[in-house]
Amino acid sequence: MRSPIPVQMLEVFKARLARITESNGYYSNAGAALYEGYLAEALASDERSSYPFIALQPGVDRRLGKSSGGRLRRQVEFHFVVVDRLDEGVTSRLLQHGDDVIHAVADRNNTDFVDGLALDCQVLDVEYNIPENGGPVAWAAVPVTADYQLILPA
Repeated sequence: MRSPIPVQMLEVFKARLARITESNGYYSNAGAALYEGYLAEALASDERSSYPFIALQPGVDRRLGKSSGGRLRRQVEFHFVVVDRLDEGVTSRLLQHGDDVIHAVADRNNTDFVDGLALDCQVLDVEYNIPENGGPVAWAAVPVTADYQLILPA
């Protein structure tokens, strides 16, 4: 059986994010370290010495419309979170990380829609987090939504 469409989309996004390296013209090498899972879990369970890294997190998979002829229109959300050390210059680096992720995952000319897996794809507002009380890390989170069609078996 083929993987669910959201899993296939995640694989496309992972390949795109893995291209975030300085040798490919990006600001950092964040794409060299991809982590699947929630950010808190990544930070708590892993003694990371390599920053920045990208945490790939699932979001909501919601129904967009009623079923028609065995077809459901759905929208899945992903969060791509670039984590970096909280030290001098972090604000500039977070802005660069957000820019890198947008350039890596955005569909070109609004035509390929996640390599044809989605009906529509949107890169949403980048959210930056620099903890007020300090801490070892800060991050830039880029949410992406992708609409897709689920065809139910007869």
